[in-house]
Amino acid sequence: MKTAIVGHGSNKFNKKTEKAAKDLIKSILSDPKNTNVIAISGHSPMGGIDIWTEEAAKELGIKMEIKAPKQQTWDAEYGYKQRNLDIARTCDEIHVILVTEYPETYKGKKFNECYHCAKHPEGKEIAKHVKSGGCWTGWEAFKLGKECFWHIVK
Repeated sequence: MKTAIVGHGSNKFNKKTEKAAKDLIKSILSDPKNTNVIAISGHSPMGGIDIWTEEAAKELGIKMEIKAPKQQTWDAEYGYKQRNLDIARTCDEIHVILVTEYPETYKGKKFNECYHCAKHPEGKEIAKHVKSGGCWTGWEAFKLGKECFWHIVK
């Protein structure tokens, strides 16, 4: 089973939410129902969920499929959009790991809710989290009929 784990870059976590996310990743990858699991990572240059997934997979001896973007821009030959679509197409299930609020140290653009979730009737209840490209990837997988799980760490 190919299990994709996506979510925020490291700058959207504090120490507490980072630990919770890392514990959750290990829990997902070591779930007994996930026999012969291959973990899929987007290998984000922002670190966070992608890199923590790779670290956990290595620690647990789980095979990896890394989908690193070739260009660090949204729409390019194999930029973030194409990489995210590739993740959505090739996974059997996807786990989106998100936080509900920005850490005090966060300096980037902020949104009141995730506009990716707000667009979907099924996502209205989970939209109160920090926006993430990983969430966009989850909705693309959802459209393809993949099993999708959103995890909000606090």
